Amino acid sequence: MYKKITIKGLRGIKHLEIDDFQQVNLFVGKNNCGKTTILEALFLLIAPSNPVLPLKINTFRDYKTINESTWRLFFNKLDINSNVRLVSELENPKEKRNLIIKPDTKTVANVTKTASDRKLIDITDSYSGPTQFVDGLILEYTLTKGDKKHKKITTKVIVKNQGIETIVSKDHKELMDGVFFGSSTIYFKDMGERFDNIQIRKQTDRIIKVLKRIEPSLDKLSLGVDGRVYCDVGLDRLLPINVMGDGMFRLLGIIMAIMDSENGIVLIDEIENGFYYSSQEIVWDAVFETAKEFNVQVFATTHSIECVKAFSSAYSKRGNKEDNLRLYRIERDIDEFRAVMYNHKILEASLDSDWEVR
Repeated sequence: MYKKITIKGLRGIKHLEIDDFQQVNLFVGKNNCGKTTILEALFLLIAPSNPVLPLKINTFRDYKTINESTWRLFFNKLDINSNVRLVSELENPKEKRNLIIKPDTKTVANVTKTASDRKLIDITDSYSGPTQFVDGLILEYTLTKGDKKHKKITTKVIVKNQGIETIVSKDHKELMDGVFFGSSTIYFKDMGERFDNIQIRKQTDRIIKVLKRIEPSLDKLSLGVDGRVYCDVGLDRLLPINVMGDGMFRLLGIIMAIMDSENGIVLIDEIENGFYYSSQEIVWDAVFETAKEFNVQVFATTHSIECVKAFSSAYSKRGNKEDNLRLYRIERDIDEFRAVMYNHKILEASLDSDWEVR
């Protein structure tokens, strides 16, 4: 599990260090303070030598365009002369991961844009002199376990022949399971595969138990040939779970992701989306219980004070004696960032005193 992360030069974050992560962690703060970027940094460090992950975090923001500007978006203030550096420290296993993201550049001059260029590459019609053109990203990753530093692994993702090409090191390997939920996106394909895995393990009753707290009439869940999850609510036909409302659909996705990511990581942007405020405590209770059972570390963001209160209340009612919850308020003053940490005791006292923790 992650214990600490340092982020330098990723998107809007110039420099930020966050320490003392626990099993369930919640980030709060004003708009544009870097909450989603923190989740993206954690996601990139799940498999630092996987060159596809940078493109995936763009799709989580519903940005699927691939052009010269796409690569610059990863760098603070679009400055391709300053590399991105992500460093994480983990426990169980105890290790340190260091990822440097560099632009893959080439010098171009007197280039005229063609019709095919316009599909993927965004450049001006011509250049009067040499210009640095970003063709992709270079990922340089090193792993340290104890006092032993492993060799550097270098991978690339670039535009080639009007398409995306990845160059993966033979030493690349996925280090842990990880799932990222964007603020609104859940993929049917992923849900079907996860449900099938859970169904094979005969664990669907655990999902039903959680969902019944929101929809008491729900009795059974089934996987259709189309990969969708269907539910039995006592009608003469099964209903696709997504027509039961955004809350049911999103809760199903979150709980299945945790259950299917044993010993891994789940990241959830704007976890409150789709849930009525009175259901949010049910959501957090299910997250706490499932994360503990499957040894999954959860990171989430929220803008909602109701969500923060539900986070604290659900934890209190579980009677947890362990100190395995953290809330971090991310503060930004122009280019300066810092994380203010709350354990449960401090968070509970702050909410009781009506202090603003967001």
